[in-house]
Amino acid sequence: MAEEKMRRVFDEFRALSDEILKPDEPKKEKFIQAFKKMLDKEENWTFWLPLLTSLDLCVKCNTCAEACPFYTASGKKPIYHPVYRSDMLRRIYKKYFTLSGKIFGGLVGARDVTEEDINALAESAYRCSVCRRCAYVCPIGVDNGLITREVRKMLYEIGIAPDEIYLKGTLYQKEFGNATKTPAEAFLNTLDFIKEDLEDEKGIEVEIPVDKVGADYLIINNAGDYFAFLDTIIGQVEVLNAAGIDWTYNTPFKNGTNDVVNYGLFFSDKELVDIGKLHLEVVKKLKPKTVVVGECGHAYEAMKFLYKDIFPEWKNVRVISIIELFDELIRTGKIKVDPEKNPQPVTYHDPCKLGRLGGLYEEPRRILKAVCKDFREMQPNREMSVCCGGGGGFAIMHKDDFMTFRMETYGKIKANQIKETGAEVLALACSNCKGQFREIINWHKLDVEWKGIAELVANALVYE
Repeated sequence: MAEEKMRRVFDEFRALSDEILKPDEPKKEKFIQAFKKMLDKEENWTFWLPLLTSLDLCVKCNTCAEACPFYTASGKKPIYHPVYRSDMLRRIYKKYFTLSGKIFGGLVGARDVTEEDINALAESAYRCSVCRRCAYVCPIGVDNGLITREVRKMLYEIGIAPDEIYLKGTLYQKEFGNATKTPAEAFLNTLDFIKEDLEDEKGIEVEIPVDKVGADYLIINNAGDYFAFLDTIIGQVEVLNAAGIDWTYNTPFKNGTNDVVNYGLFFSDKELVDIGKLHLEVVKKLKPKTVVVGECGHAYEAMKFLYKDIFPEWKNVRVISIIELFDELIRTGKIKVDPEKNPQPVTYHDPCKLGRLGGLYEEPRRILKAVCKDFREMQPNREMSVCCGGGGGFAIMHKDDFMTFRMETYGKIKANQIKETGAEVLALACSNCKGQFREIINWHKLDVEWKGIAELVANALVYE
């Protein structure tokens, strides 16, 4: 789609192609009906209450604006203010779904919606990475990030969703068992390559168990890691073998998936549930004691927190991040590490889903301080860490000039933060972050390399 000239409907960027958005096709009535569905407690049982609360309680204090990386990096353009996007929806809400709006109209902030408004709202919904930094600082708990996702759900209901996360994301995962369309044979061949690589490069013989029933740990990675970030997987295999624990990977067997991603989290409860059912099938078949989410932030949120409210059977499933597992292996002495093996200055980016939403702040820092000689904090960090710009599906969205949007807003902020640390290595714990920072480093010509947490731990291993 990069070659096509698409007209502007909100700003100079486009996340949705003309083929998907159909800007000349009437969609107002369909959108209002989809909005009505989101306001029904039975239909939208997942986020009905927080949606209503966030629509009703904004006091325009602007606290969220200073926390929004997109708004601040844009030079504080009014259309990129978090409340601007939410108010686009609030005006529709007041006009069509409140008595005061129907009677008093513009006097209470209600306004009729045009076809152009719906097109603009659709594009605006994909100018927010749903990092929830705004919600964290709001004094009354308004969640503009949640509003953004609810808008995306309404758009999905009328057939509008980025092809990268829908057509090539959840639909591929449901049909092929992973979003990369990798068959079991090719997956197993990749694992054979990893075994050979570790033996040839390090002289280490490893076992890579697959589809083992009843293992202590079932490790599920982002399927894209086996292609784009294979060094992370190689490091992971080395660490797990060095620890001597009982673990397994799984193949994309029928009615299951070996891909930890759930892109439905970004835009659709239906797709979220459909992919969750695939993960549930894997757990039912393999019966692991613990499900371990690989270096993927949004998958951790889905598996650790959301699935328990969606699937009754998931309430008894223990879920941890691979970061928590590495931390435990180091602290309990199951693996020995030497920080002198990673002598370069290292900094760490807190992924939004692992940090602000998952609370994993100290685990990665304990790991990095144990395996790296010179660990340096990026500022700000932890709960106030700035989103890299790869969340919400952005890391795999490239159409039109969308890359410029990613690099010159979120990316610009993160590039400056990295420079200020003087680090030579950027440690990352999320696949979407890796995809985004790979582009940031190239775009902003940073003299730094990124590594997955698993790579750094593997490199620091001491064999007795």
